[in-house]
Amino acid sequence: MGGSPVFTLISYLNYRRRAVGAHSLHSPFVFRLYTEVIKKSSQFRIPEIEKFRKSLKKNHMVVDVIDFKNNVSRRKTISSIAKSSLSAPKFSAFLHLLINELQSKTALETGTSLGVNTLYLDHSSAQKTITMEASPILSELAKKEFTNRSIKSIVFEFGDIHRTFISTLVRHQPDFIFLDADHRGSVVKKQVDQIIEHSKKVECIVIHDIYWSKDMNSAWNDLISDNRFTLSIDVFQAGILFPSKGTEKQHFTLRF
Repeated sequence: MGGSPVFTLISYLNYRRRAVGAHSLHSPFVFRLYTEVIKKSSQFRIPEIEKFRKSLKKNHMVVDVIDFKNNVSRRKTISSIAKSSLSAPKFSAFLHLLINELQSKTALETGTSLGVNTLYLDHSSAQKTITMEASPILSELAKKEFTNRSIKSIVFEFGDIHRTFISTLVRHQPDFIFLDADHRGSVVKKQVDQIIEHSKKVECIVIHDIYWSKDMNSAWNDLISDNRFTLSIDVFQAGILFPSKGTEKQHFTLRF
């Protein structure tokens, strides 16, 4: 299902009206997350990764990318892929700082793309980063960059994520998970179910693009009301779920 720019814009305006800052937070955990992660993400950058991001946006090499929803191949430049699919530097920094704040040890990412967020995850406190990608050409480009940097802490899982997701969870037992591969609400909810069932160490699940479409937002609202998650946080670009964080069920919409 494709994104809906009009829905996203209207949702953003509503989000801005709801979002609060540090002065409205009475939870010590959420207050610290806001001050140490969200606030600092505006300024924090890893220069060598940002240099790589800029090089991708200037790379006009043409590649064939498979559209798995329609099962057709489309010719695109790497620069066009970078401009349309890469997260903003602030969000990459947010992921990095969030892992550090939670002191996560094993991070799992679905949807490697060109590998920028993967590098930010890997440069954190995580001792191992597992990243999953279905596209052959994107996998090849990302793996080449990881190899050039002699990175050995990134575990690359190539192939159909839907078929290998459970086995990856069981094998690696991540405590931090970033879902960014499939923007269909039913798939996201299914993956969250699989995480809770098969990854017993999970402490944080970040779901990207919760306002991508009405379908994604509906899935996010269902997850907010799910009693398995006692704490949920909306930062517009993503939703964050904490399984069994405290006893009282709470939801926060934070200014990002």
